[in-house]
Amino acid sequence: MARKLIIRYTSFRECPNCGGRGDDGAAWRPLSCKRCEGRGRLVTDVEVEDSVRGKLPRSAYDFNTKGEVFLVDFDEDEEIEVILPGDRWG
Repeated sequence: MARKLIIRYTSFRECPNCGGRGDDGAAWRPLSCKRCEGRGRLVTDVEVEDSVRGKLPRSAYDFNTKGEVFLVDFDEDEEIEVILPGDRWG
């Protein structure tokens, strides 16, 4: 049976690079903001729940503002199923 990790994004902030617009602000060539990738928001807090250990302490994982979660001290050979929210930026 695969171990399951449930990731919840619990806190966001407006992207300071684009001011929450999601683009670079140029009407003549609207490009997605490089920092928030066009979402207008950045992740500031994440919760990770493990099917074996329960809610993981903050020291067991790291994350970046794009919502990527990195596990610390987990066996690389272990099969893990990651469950993300349907709309992580909701």
